[in-house]
Formats: sequence, C-alpha cells, structure tokens
Amino acid sequence: MYDLYYKHAMPQQIMKNLKIISQLKDKGIENPLLLKAFQDIPTAFFLSKEFYPYTSEKTTIENILKKIEPRVFAIAKMLEKLKINEGEKILIIGVDSVYILVVLSKICKEIYTIEANEEYAKWTLEVLKNININNVFIHTNNKKLGWKEKAPFDAILITSEFEDVSNNLKEQLKIGGRLLVPFGPDWAHIIFELIRRSSETEYTVEKLKDNFFIPNPKILPEISSKEFTDKEIVDEIKQKAIAFNNIKEYPIDQLLNRIGDAKVVLFGEASHGTSEFYLTRQEITKALIEKKGFNFVCAEADWSDAEQINNYVQNKQTRKDWMPFTRFPQWMWKNKEVLNFVEWLKKYNASNKNKIGFYGLDLYGLENSIELVIDYLENIDTDLANLAKTRYACITPYLSDPSIYGKMVVSKQLLSCEKEILKMLVDLLKNKNKLNHSPEYFYAYQNANVIVDAERYYKVMYYGSAESWNLRDFHMFYTLKSLLTYFGPHTKTIVWAHNSHIGNALATEMYARGEINIGHLCKEHFGDKSYHIGFGTHTGTVAAAHNWGTSMKVMTVNNSLSKSYENLCHKTQLAAFTLPLQKKFSGKKLRELLSTPKLERAIGVIYRPETERISHYFKTVLPSQFDEYVFFNESHAVTPITAGNVLPKLLENHPFSFIDK
Repeated sequence: MYDLYYKHAMPQQIMKNLKIISQLKDKGIENPLLLKAFQDIPTAFFLSKEFYPYTSEKTTIENILKKIEPRVFAIAKMLEKLKINEGEKILIIGVDSVYILVVLSKICKEIYTIEANEEYAKWTLEVLKNININNVFIHTNNKKLGWKEKAPFDAILITSEFEDVSNNLKEQLKIGGRLLVPFGPDWAHIIFELIRRSSETEYTVEKLKDNFFIPNPKILPEISSKEFTDKEIVDEIKQKAIAFNNIKEYPIDQLLNRIGDAKVVLFGEASHGTSEFYLTRQEITKALIEKKGFNFVCAEADWSDAEQINNYVQNKQTRKDWMPFTRFPQWMWKNKEVLNFVEWLKKYNASNKNKIGFYGLDLYGLENSIELVIDYLENIDTDLANLAKTRYACITPYLSDPSIYGKMVVSKQLLSCEKEILKMLVDLLKNKNKLNHSPEYFYAYQNANVIVDAERYYKVMYYGSAESWNLRDFHMFYTLKSLLTYFGPHTKTIVWAHNSHIGNALATEMYARGEINIGHLCKEHFGDKSYHIGFGTHTGTVAAAHNWGTSMKVMTVNNSLSKSYENLCHKTQLAAFTLPLQKKFSGKKLRELLSTPKLERAIGVIYRPETERISHYFKTVLPSQFDEYVFFNESHAVTPITAGNVLPKLLENHPFSFIDK
C-alpha cells in the first residue's frame, strides 16, 4: 500500500524523470487514457503530507522514493486488460493504492472501491479530499459482496484472488459490462477470468494468462534517491566490514549471534561456479548444524537427484538406478567443493543418528521423478502403480526433452497432460493412510508434486520468462514449506541457491518485471525468522558455459563495473569481508548510504563477459535485498569432478560416481 510522493517538483517533470510512459509501454500498457492519466497526476498529490500511519518501521512510506511501486504497474496491466473507457462507472476491489485511485479519477466518471481496513479507507479519503478529487467513493464491507446499492457498473476490477465470483457480484454489471478477476490454486500458475455480461441472465467467460498478479507485500524495501560520493560509501563500508584472511578464519560465531533464532537461513551465490561462495556457505552450514541445531540443507537442485545425496549422507543408500547430476550444468553440484561437504555430512550423521538431511528444491528431473513415484507404488500398491503408469504415459514420450512437449501443447498440436498428472498427485494424497505415511511416502508425494509443476513449467515457459521464473520459485518455496511442516514445528533449515533466488526480490528490478523469488516469499512468511546472506566478487575466475548446454569452461571474470556494489567493495582494498546490513548491527548510516539503487552482478551457469552489462547486471538495493553480504575481491572457479581427479576412487554407489546403470 505504499505510493509515490515527491517534494519540490512538478508532476510532469517527475513523470518525465521516471520515463513513466516508456515504463508503462514496456509493461504492455497501450490504452492512451491510462498513459495520459499517469502523466497528469495533480501537483498537490506529490506535495501531500497525509502519510498512512503504518505501525511497522519496515513499512514506513519514504517521501523521497523515486521509484514507482511495482504493484501500480501490475494493476495498470489489469486495467489495460479490462479496457476501461472515458466516463465509465467502475467498481474496484482489493486495489489498496491511492495512486491508482488518482489515476482512475482522471478517466472514469465515478470510482467505487471496497476496503476491508477502515483506517486505510479514512486515510485514502483524506488524501483525495486534500487534492480536490471528489469522484472516488469508498465503502468498508466484505469484498465478495460488492456494492449493490451503487450498481450497475460498466466495469469491475478485482485484484485479489476469489475462489468464486458470485452471481450477486456479476449481477452488479451493466449489460455489456466487464469483470476481471484472478483465480487458481496458487500464485505461480495464476489465470485471470474476464467475464462479460451479455444479457440479463447470460455471461461469457474468457481465460487470460499473465504475470502481473503480485501479492500485496508486507515488508517493503527502504529505497532512497540521495546521491553520495564513492568515498563516503567506501569509508563507511570499510568501517563496518568484518575482514577475514581466509575462509577457515571467517568470523562464524559473530554471525551466529546475528542470525539469532532464525528458522531459515538462506545462502546465496553471485555465480553457480565460484569456489569461495561454496566453501564459505558450507563452513557456516556446518556451524549452524553443530552449534544451532539446524536440521537439513535445501539446495537449488533437482529433488530426485538430491534424494540420492540424502540417502547417501544418512547412510541408508540403496541401489542407484541412474547417475544424478548428469543434466547440464553438471558442475553446479558435481564438484569437489560439494563432494567434501557431502563426505563431512555423511561422517557427522554416522555419529548423530543420521538426523541431518539434504534435499533439492527445484522442479527439473521430470523423468527421474516419474520413475521414483512408480517404483514406490509398485512396492506398496500395484493397482496405483499401474494407474500412475497410465496417467504419466501422456508425457512419457517427451521426457528426453520436455520443452518439446510444452511447445506442442502451447501450439495446440498436443493435448495437455495436466489433468491426468494432477489426478495422480490427488490420488497420492487421498491414499495417504493406505500408502503408509512414512518418509518414503513423503518423498513420493514430493516427486509427484515435481511432476505437476514441471509439466506446468514446460508449458508456461513459452508465455514469458517471468511466468516460468515465478512458477519455479513458488515451487521451491512450497517444497521448503512442505519439508518444514513434515519434520515438525521446531525444524530449522538452510537454503543454498543463487543470490537472485534468496535475496528479497522487492528490493530489485526483478519485482518491477513481475518476478518474485524464494527470498521474497521467506521474508513475507517468516519475517525476521529468516536470515538472508548474499555473496559477491570483483574479479577472478568462474566455471560457466557460454551458452546453455555447451561445455563448461573456466573463464576470467571481468572487473566489476563502476557504480556497482561490487566495485564499491573492491575500493575498500579488503581481500575478503562480511558486511552486516541490518540496522541493529550496521547502524543507520551504512543502510542510508547503500539504499540508493546500484548495479549488482549475477552470473548463473552462463557467462557472457562480452555483453556483461546487459547480460549480468541489474539494479538492486543491497540492504533491503540481504541481511548480510560476503565479499571476495578475487575468487576462483569450482573444481568439477572428473573420472580421474578424485582419490581415492569413489565407490559405485556414490552419488557422484561415474558408473551408470
């Protein structure tokens, strides 16, 4: 519910500075009425002193904010789909943005809105009154009831998910009126219904897909517009940084105190191929297990492949039916750094009741997950196993390249397998007691869930990067929640994933593109019980490929760009340090100096140094993205495991061995 406020500037100049029209057009907004209304916000609105009285310090409105709230863009895209016209009478439900109300006041004759929060409704009316807007009317009521007394409406916009749109609400449309509403079982696979009233009793329904539905955030980033010299920033970083000479000397005990009683600790990495990132998070992970009683590690890895590591480290490994981590990028997990941690964890478990687990959060590995579900059912219930074979048969021919399946479904050359695959997951849930509610059942359920989301993923990837990214991160988040629920309320976990997954997306330009991530979802769900640690480097080497599916190479990492967080850290002339970012540990000044958006580098499994600015940098606000930042001025590539570089030779049943079935 935060909006845009400026001081000492005319709105037209503010909009020009923000390039508002180009930003809206980039999001697909073409309606000239919307574009003009966004540009013609009254001057008095930006000078308003009527700030909503938030109680949480983290959600205080910044009157110097120079960035349009991503939810405004999201709602603008909904209005675009609704095709609003000049002079219409509109009902909006769940918008929670006075900024949008001001925009609509320039287009519509009358705007009616339903609010559940009476305090917010009063504040909104006060703001609108002070800028002489009198065609907006607010009613505090159950949002599902609408506003029958003010009906009929030309258009109704609902921005929060409804399980079902009642006839009572649809009847509040005029003949020819339109209603837009999101629905669906989860945020990741959201679909919109556009309902049109064609007669007194008839309605037409059109299904729309898009990435513009973003849940209302509870914890908002602190974003500043102040400019500071590099020297000011570098001096403060150097003062607050905790330097260390090597990874073994990392000041872990101090970090454990800052982590406190967090339930989830998330470790990032600025690339999927940097040794220092892997080794540091592994050393801290060991301390969290030994000194703070954390129960398992969740990695940005396939559930089915990680299941083999879990079996190995818990000393319960059975036969290996396939070699894990053979799909590109093999080096991401099949490297000496991870191997050493796996061996440590196996040894630790041997003397600690095999209690620490290792699980994958990702949704790839479709073929292996299908095999594991069927294998499990064949040992428990042959009828269900045969049913699973029948239901999965639809997608089985495409397992070698599931993207072909997705393309054929989207292009209507093939019927979707979604219903059959989802039915199998439901059958597993319905037969929970019959199937013996054991760890094996839980793993089978998670594999069935992977199959459901992977099938969706390979279809939705053709609708755009934001949709596929969101589906993947929602899957990872819900897998994390499933693990925490399964292992009990006192369970604590560690997450290993890329910075772009574990940092809070709200503090980055990802959110403006309609993308969320597991870091954002953890902050929303766990609040201060989640602790997020990002990593960065100035230069060195990295294990990566030039293109997807090509061979890995050890590449030189370009020096960090000017005006990036990495470059500021480089200027401290410290070889390695950890930087606490929470106000209670870093103080107000450091956060203020770092809260003006800057560039941050992100190398995944692909590295293209020749187009680095476009390919690997994005804008972010570091203190709102992470709770802590670990920096290495120079870093080195991980060492992939090869057939001859591990001594003694790995046993045949080792998850990292090179012996296939």
